[in-house]
Amino acid sequence: MLPTTIPTVTVTARYLTPAGLALSGTVTFSAPTLLTHTASDVILGGPIVAPLDADGRIRAVLPATDTPGMNPVKWQYTVTEQLSGLPANRTYNIVLPAAQATVDLADLAPADPQAPEYVAVPGPPGPAGAQGPAGPAGAPGVVRSVNGRNTADIVLAPADVQAVAAASVGVANGVAALDAAGRVPVAQLPPGTVDPVSSVNGKKGAVVLSAADVNALDQAAGDLRYVRPEGIPVQSVNDRTGKVVLDAASIGAAPLGSAVLLTGAQSIDGAKTFTSVPSSAAAPTAAAHLARRDYVDAVATPGSWAPGDLGFKAWGFDPAATSGNRSQYCGAGSVYLMGIRLNTPATLSSVAFYCTGYVGGTLSEATYAGLYDANGTRVGITGSLKDVIKDGATAVCPLTKAYDAPAGSYWVALLINGPSEPGKGPAFAMGAGAGDRPAGSARMPNAFARYGRLPATGQAALPTGFAPKSIVTDTNSLWAAVA
Repeated sequence: MLPTTIPTVTVTARYLTPAGLALSGTVTFSAPTLLTHTASDVILGGPIVAPLDADGRIRAVLPATDTPGMNPVKWQYTVTEQLSGLPANRTYNIVLPAAQATVDLADLAPADPQAPEYVAVPGPPGPAGAQGPAGPAGAPGVVRSVNGRNTADIVLAPADVQAVAAASVGVANGVAALDAAGRVPVAQLPPGTVDPVSSVNGKKGAVVLSAADVNALDQAAGDLRYVRPEGIPVQSVNDRTGKVVLDAASIGAAPLGSAVLLTGAQSIDGAKTFTSVPSSAAAPTAAAHLARRDYVDAVATPGSWAPGDLGFKAWGFDPAATSGNRSQYCGAGSVYLMGIRLNTPATLSSVAFYCTGYVGGTLSEATYAGLYDANGTRVGITGSLKDVIKDGATAVCPLTKAYDAPAGSYWVALLINGPSEPGKGPAFAMGAGAGDRPAGSARMPNAFARYGRLPATGQAALPTGFAPKSIVTDTNSLWAAVA
């Protein structure tokens, strides 16, 4: 884009055949040499080629030839027309003063290419000429027709303008005139059509009629026979008037048989959904009675320990059932899976293991734990556990983001990396029944694999998911929990 300190001129042109068809080709504008504009610190060079469009038109924006500060000072463009289908093309020179912002080549190009060479310069518009004398006044317009008539001598009757003839006002078979009050004068009414009132109900003079004169009840008699509105105590019922019939909805009540009674016996049919959990202070006494959770917990596991008693949401098994003389060293780069079961939904923020022994300092950053759902989709992951796992302690491994877990089966995953020798890494608590073929891995075909590992080795990160059928049943059951 040219600097704004260099003025430009827009050059346009249109090339057509004598038949009016658009020509094709190009028009090239060339400066005689490189141009230096000292005010902008730029050097301009090279031709500007304007191709003809589908209508035979060109448009080119060119630096003005009289730009202040341009070196050389006096120069001109060489215009070269290269048009298809012409026996000869033209080459001629033009100058483009900045004072004329837009020029058309049709106003500058020479008509005869054999004429002596000259430079086409667009001239400025000349001054406005003097105003000419006023012309003669025009002839007055003529009436062509009146109410649809165009004869030479037009005479209109009252009917022609939808009027009444003056001779027809106030006479027989004519129209009546109105007096100043807008009434028909008595004189224009036919005789016998207007008779004065001689009496009213047999009375003459200044007649005053009572209710009895017109066979009506007076106010006192009407009050005795009919109730007046202000005498009616009830005006409306629930904004209703007339013969009002109310139902339960009219008074904001539930229909009979559709609500639960607070007292007394009642049978309730069909499934019901409670927005608040129903509760009862009484313990169940029959097989079909509802039971409170504290009652169920008390009778279901009397005297036993549950995960919640030790601060966990769920675990693979009671940690008191782990082996007292064996621990699990995890192979580097293998992903171990320990199944847990959530019987109710829970928000999980950590996974946990128990380390029975660890010399310390051998784990690498690529040591992680995670949580997978029963479809093998990863739903939680920890940061590096390099400095989390300690000797003889519960390793609480926070997830990077808490997970709202629905009830169901899940795997806690563990990936260990770093120890050069198996016995140098952390040892984890495992089931007391560990062995070559422990019964803890028992299951029906295609059922949830309670303990196992993924077949791939040499892993440096937990996968985002895996196919449950790819799990390799493991021989040892590591203890794991979620909190």
